[in-house]
Amino acid sequence: MILTFEKILKIAPDEIKLLLEKCEKTPQNPTWHPEGANEKIPHNVLAHTKIVYDRAKKSGNLNYALAALFHDLGKPETTNLNKQGNWASHNHEFISAQLVIKYRDWIFRQKGDADLIHDIVLNHMKIKRMDEMRRFKQEEFKRNLNYEKINEFSEFDNMLTLTSEELSL
Repeated sequence: MILTFEKILKIAPDEIKLLLEKCEKTPQNPTWHPEGANEKIPHNVLAHTKIVYDRAKKSGNLNYALAALFHDLGKPETTNLNKQGNWASHNHEFISAQLVIKYRDWIFRQKGDADLIHDIVLNHMKIKRMDEMRRFKQEEFKRNLNYEKINEFSEFDNMLTLTSEELSL
């Protein structure tokens, strides 16, 4: 059984809890994160993380749920306004992936596969840019043993598919 977001947060390492608190204060670009358009869900990385976690939990795949917990933890450190005046978090996935490595023993104790979670977290942005890649780079990425799992996880992370139920949380 996969724990609820609230329960996994209670047993998470202190640094993860602290980073999630920082995520609550970290804004996101509304182009990719329209979940902030509803006042019931504060427009921040923590609200996004909860939605992704809940979607992943519904899949029944613990590794996806744990990847959801970690996938944007690098955003508080990397988020700033870009030249166009939009919030951007370039390269946050590298910081997030380092946290997976740092907490691999905790992930193992939760019965997760830290190597798979690391690969998902590290590549969750890359898969969104597939159409921007040269053909040979696309083919190379598709040879990643976890490509299908990364692709499946990206659906949980897609906020352009928000349901009215998710907006009413």
